[in-house]
Amino acid sequence: MSTEKTRTRRAPAGLAARGKRYWTAVMGAFDLSDSELEVLLEVCRTLDSLDALDAAVAERGAMVPGSAGQPVVNPAITEARGQRALLHRLMAAMALPDEDGAAIPTAHSQRGKVANAARWRASRGA
Repeated sequence: MSTEKTRTRRAPAGLAARGKRYWTAVMGAFDLSDSELEVLLEVCRTLDSLDALDAAVAERGAMVPGSAGQPVVNPAITEARGQRALLHRLMAAMALPDEDGAAIPTAHSQRGKVANAARWRASRGA
């Protein structure tokens, strides 16, 4: 049993610095199920991908030459936006509490709050 616990607490091979730090922080604070470990691994990989994309933008700049030599937005910026959206969804799926004990809200729960507030205002005649 302790061997299994030790093996799952160690950061998986292939993670870069930021992914390893996040893995270590989460594993030090929470006991995760196998499915949660899989999501955590994807969160860590996404954090590492974001760092690599940020490095690519820092190296080449926000604008790069397009196919006809015209300046275009660095594709790494667009990909980073997608990776950030993925990161938010993955972290919301894990539902780990923050320091205040609240989990990251999902888009669904946010829409529900807005709808509830609108219904409440309508019922009060506002």
